[in-house]
Amino acid sequence: VSLGLAIAWAYAFLLTEAGVYSYKGCDVNTPISNIASAACRKHVPRMKNCRVDTSHALKTSPWFRFPYPLQWGTPVFHWKMALVMCAVSIIASVDS
Repeated sequence: VSLGLAIAWAYAFLLTEAGVYSYKGCDVNTPISNIASAACRKHVPRMKNCRVDTSHALKTSPWFRFPYPLQWGTPVFHWKMALVMCAVSIIASVDS
């Protein structure tokens, strides 16, 4: 999965640098409602989503966030659970 993601981003980067998604007279930062030409109105969403330099996919995606320390509270330790986990790991090692 990581390799596929890296290949897709590299491909998008190469297309952006090659100028594939740069259309004459179209500006990415102009809202679609303010664009007069129909051709430019058609290409601006593609320019926003496909270009590496204007796509804010990582910033705006809800599934990608950076965790902060102790966000679920302080860690706790229980002896009973520790013994169970040790037993389970020994059984798994013997079984494999």
